Amino acid sequence: MEREVELQFSNEILFEAAKRFNLSTDSLKLLGSFENYVYEGDRNGESYILRLTHSSHRSTNMVLGELEWINYLANNGVSVAKSLYSINGKLAEEIYIENDYFIVSLFEKAKGELVRRITLNLFNRDLIIEWGKVIGQMHRVTKNFQPSREEFKRPQWHEDELMNFTKYLPIEDKQIVDIGNGLLGYLKNLPMTIDDYGLIHTDVHSGNFFVDEGKITVFDFDDCSYQWFISDIAIALYYTIWWRCSDYSKEDKKAFADYFLDAFMEGYISENKLEDFWVDEMPYFLKLRDLTLYTVFHKKLDINNLDENYKKLLGKIRARIIEGITIV
Repeated sequence: MEREVELQFSNEILFEAAKRFNLSTDSLKLLGSFENYVYEGDRNGESYILRLTHSSHRSTNMVLGELEWINYLANNGVSVAKSLYSINGKLAEEIYIENDYFIVSLFEKAKGELVRRITLNLFNRDLIIEWGKVIGQMHRVTKNFQPSREEFKRPQWHEDELMNFTKYLPIEDKQIVDIGNGLLGYLKNLPMTIDDYGLIHTDVHSGNFFVDEGKITVFDFDDCSYQWFISDIAIALYYTIWWRCSDYSKEDKKAFADYFLDAFMEGYISENKLEDFWVDEMPYFLKLRDLTLYTVFHKKLDINNLDENYKKLLGKIRARIIEGITIV
């Protein structure tokens, strides 16, 4: 979290947020604070997820657009963690601090556990098929979605501030800025039809769903935007290779990627049709994720004071971008 936001956040704000959704303040447990403050809390013996979003990160309308879409997916049979109403009958509550504010929302807690917490052995073909099936269902259902108000419409992918590479990257990274702008130019010329482009999660990696008896429930839709469906598939592959195969040889990485995509697409096409053309375009979306991560690390972290793990990670990403290669 940015230092300016940390200075504004306090227990008073947190407890007021919990109060508006009738959560016990004594039960609150911090789960994360990278882009939002995320807590687990109890209400009448049940666990829920409380999220506080600073106005510098999202507007209230953008949060409401996200929450509206989540509940649309849930109401149409997609396994996602629903957004819930406050004691005032609102999906999003605002808590002001002078001219800024925090947007508070509450979600069901997904059943099950993270894949990485269970065992890597469960990262098997059946689970990967289910993963692809849920994303395919999400894409199919979304084709009929329209926000209830124009101001709730989530942004197009290229409107993300992280696509403005010069905003966060230092002058010595001009080569990376040029590479990024070239990639953006290529992507903007790709086809955009209802069958290949729409509102997507943009971050459905294994850290953003729980598994319960082989079934997946997706959460964390904070970054959802209008983009090509293939991007959700590329993101699933990207993080799987990163977390599962970081120490593999190039050949072993490719072998696992082939195995993963074969199973994933079996599940995906059982719910949604996607032309083979888009699988051939996947390397460009893997490159875009490298560029996005490289930029967000410069936005969120003190680059001059990184620990060794972050230095190593950032170095690998930078090398791939400059060399024009993909993670797999």
